[in-house]
Amino acid sequence: MPRDLESEKATLEGMPSLSREDAADAASPSSPNDYNPLPLYARPSIPIDDRFKKLVDLHPYSLLLSAEDLDDCDWLEHEAFDAIEAASREKLEYRLQLCGELCSGLFTSGYATSPGKVGETVRSRPFPSIDSHDSDRKKILLAHVICTKSSSPLVTDAAMSIPDNWRTTYALNPPVGHAEDGETLCLHSLAVHPRFQGRGLGRVLLLGWCQRMRDAGIGKRVAIICRDRLIPFYEKLGFDKAGPSACQYGGGGWWDMVLEFDDWNKQELDMEY
Repeated sequence: MPRDLESEKATLEGMPSLSREDAADAASPSSPNDYNPLPLYARPSIPIDDRFKKLVDLHPYSLLLSAEDLDDCDWLEHEAFDAIEAASREKLEYRLQLCGELCSGLFTSGYATSPGKVGETVRSRPFPSIDSHDSDRKKILLAHVICTKSSSPLVTDAAMSIPDNWRTTYALNPPVGHAEDGETLCLHSLAVHPRFQGRGLGRVLLLGWCQRMRDAGIGKRVAIICRDRLIPFYEKLGFDKAGPSACQYGGGGWWDMVLEFDDWNKQELDMEY
């Protein structure tokens, strides 16, 4: 017999024999606490973190935005902001069509008969159906992030503008509007519908969006302009105050805020939630 087979035979002969009793003992729990007769789906789930309990009834989910979402984004923009601050429908169309991959929305779904604010919202205006097999179930935009890229480290009036001929002529890096090669993500709008404010939707959406932009290597920083009352909110998310903004959009009076991806630590922010 070849040596390798002789070695295997010796190994097998030296192993203890198996029996039904051994198998039963192995399957038995070592203590009463180790045995749970319930199937996995019926066992208690991990408790929901307190910071997300306000979102449980909404079941929000995130999607990239596109020009198909224009009606809903236009509605949300003007519900969330004063008319002087809200982006025009044309600006929203431009940003969604040219760089929708930089724009995200938080959605939920519901019926006109749904309880509370979801049903109230569905009854307030027409919404797209979420499923062709259930046309009464509507897709509701709760919050959105609208963004373009710029070569400036701060938001400027040029970045807030759009080219006059954008519908007919495309430019990679025009003097105004979206600059494809820019390394600054200009956050034009973080909007949450007033009915759903105070639940942390804006924070959840912005943190997730920033992480996606950073991990994808799309830019080096995020720049925004905000009113002074919102400075603490953005500072808690990792933005630094860069001083009064020169941007005169909406009458001016803004502050520049910047988040540098190289200095950003989302894990620490989550712990401070």
